[in-house]
Amino acid sequence: MKNLLLILFVLGIVMTPLVSQEEPSEESPFASTKKKVQLWKGEVVGVYKNRLWIKVRIYRNQRISKLSLNEIKSLFADTKEFPVYQKLTDLKQGVLVVRDTVWEEKNISKKNQFIEVVLVGDYKPDLNSKMKEITTDAYISSYIEEDFFTEPDAFFKGRFTPPRKTVFHPKDRKEMVLVTRGLFLYGQGTDPSSDSFNPYYLEPKPSNLKEIPSFYIDKFEVTNAEYAYFLKQTNTQNPPHWIGGKYPEGEGDFPVIHLTYREVERYASWVGKRIPNEWEWEKAARGPGVIEFTNRDETLGYQIIATKYPFGDEYDSLYCNTRESKLGKAQSVFELSTEGASPYGAIGMCGNAPEWTSSDYQLYPGHHIKNFSFGKIYKVVRGGSYSDSAKNSTASARSYGGIPNLSEDRRAGFRLVMDYRD
Repeated sequence: MKNLLLILFVLGIVMTPLVSQEEPSEESPFASTKKKVQLWKGEVVGVYKNRLWIKVRIYRNQRISKLSLNEIKSLFADTKEFPVYQKLTDLKQGVLVVRDTVWEEKNISKKNQFIEVVLVGDYKPDLNSKMKEITTDAYISSYIEEDFFTEPDAFFKGRFTPPRKTVFHPKDRKEMVLVTRGLFLYGQGTDPSSDSFNPYYLEPKPSNLKEIPSFYIDKFEVTNAEYAYFLKQTNTQNPPHWIGGKYPEGEGDFPVIHLTYREVERYASWVGKRIPNEWEWEKAARGPGVIEFTNRDETLGYQIIATKYPFGDEYDSLYCNTRESKLGKAQSVFELSTEGASPYGAIGMCGNAPEWTSSDYQLYPGHHIKNFSFGKIYKVVRGGSYSDSAKNSTASARSYGGIPNLSEDRRAGFRLVMDYRD
């Protein structure tokens, strides 16, 4: 039976490498994903019998250097038993049971290299221990549990600053929203007579999905006022449909329309952005279209989640300014319903004003309908407009412009994109 001792320990907490102190086990080393890792180690340098005090000197080592005094105190509040080891063999001999702590907080500052604490407690030797009393041949230590196996993708979590979901372009100050990278399901799979028909739509797999890198897209279409500012800055001639060289009064926030593709190109070059291709435009309007999952046999599968409109499968004239809305003209981009926003937050991608893309008007892979317009002469136009039907204003609907050429066809308005750089 142990006797109560008043023991004065002067413990130098030595900065040591984090060595795993795992208990011997016959189980597979991968049976658990946890291991014990040493938090601090204190050597016994003085023993005073018939006393119950244990003085611990905690140095500000790498493991605890960033902890506040209160956080260090919590290490002893949370743990009441500390293992005692023999120095020579590193074998566990017993435990030190702490019943109280007295902190010596005098003159403690950030410049101090250590903090001292008096522990009040008892030593309990193990049944087979040869160390019935604590001697200077012992040390005590504290351990924490850490994962020794991490899923590969989890290793990178929190290590990089995630991209901002919205940014303001430094030149035109337009708000832009992030469209994240990933596979993308385009078109539709129900109407083979349409130029938007994708023969592989109902059987998505990596070979027929598009891999789209991350990019930012203008949240709103470029407005009359923004385009007028560009014209003034570049000393460029106003569009001929602007009466008196000015856009209609009170329509500064309306989307600029009836522009040629070449005019849009010049604006994009001036501002330092680019015209989106039709895949980027469609993904920004409706989302990725598929969710990747792993089957039980470890093969990949794809669930189709594509919607007809940015806001869902059901048309709503309050969310999409088309012929059915009966407004008869485009509306201010800032007055369009936010309920009609795309999954990424882009506004006005259904109806209101058509938008140029940089893609040539070509047949989708695997589709075999004939159209004299297919080729590299015309450019794809997306989004529909206030004068188009709801059917022709879906996220997958395609039109085109460039007749007689891309310098003369005042077919559409636009919004721009810029690449996200890792």
